[in-house]
Amino acid sequence: MENSKIMKEAAAALKGKWGLAVVGNLLLAVISIAVALVGWRIAGQDWGANLTSLIFSPPLAIGMTIFSLKIYRDNNPEVENLFIPFKTNWANSILAYFMMGVLVAVGFILLIIPGVIAALMFSQIFFIMGEEKEIGAYDALVKSMNMMKGYKWKLFKIYLRLFGLSILCIFTLGIGFIWLLPYQNVVFSVFYDDVKDNPSFKNQEYIN
Repeated sequence: MENSKIMKEAAAALKGKWGLAVVGNLLLAVISIAVALVGWRIAGQDWGANLTSLIFSPPLAIGMTIFSLKIYRDNNPEVENLFIPFKTNWANSILAYFMMGVLVAVGFILLIIPGVIAALMFSQIFFIMGEEKEIGAYDALVKSMNMMKGYKWKLFKIYLRLFGLSILCIFTLGIGFIWLLPYQNVVFSVFYDDVKDNPSFKNQEYIN
């Protein structure tokens, strides 16, 4: 699917669901900020905020993929979808987030480009874990890596399009981000479904 079509499908999927999508994304933002503030308040140090974020951000990120996929698939999306991973794969989500963070950080330490490639390579981890609740952290990394073979440049160009839209949002005094955040999450959902359903991925042995 062409990137322009991916963007259009995301916009079409949000028709009639904008209110729900905005509420879900704003709630996630508020919770993330609150969690970081609580950690900072308790520990009085930046590491406290980072620690609490490490504990709560990964499952919330998976919850957002579940929520956004349901919006795109028109499959009864609910704000409560954000909290599903806390019951299903909380520990695995933290481990996957940590492993991904280390690999991406190493890439950026070596050079910026390897870091960007690593980030694109592991970009589908939370979508995978949102759909496969029993999958382990390592297997999710491997599956994402194989899933993104031949698609990293395609996703990078989507990021560039969304970055252009974020620049426009700045000229709205940031108000435009209220709609851009849910839109980009649905765009990523369309991309995930498009790649996942591609025969070149479905037919490969993605977990070794």
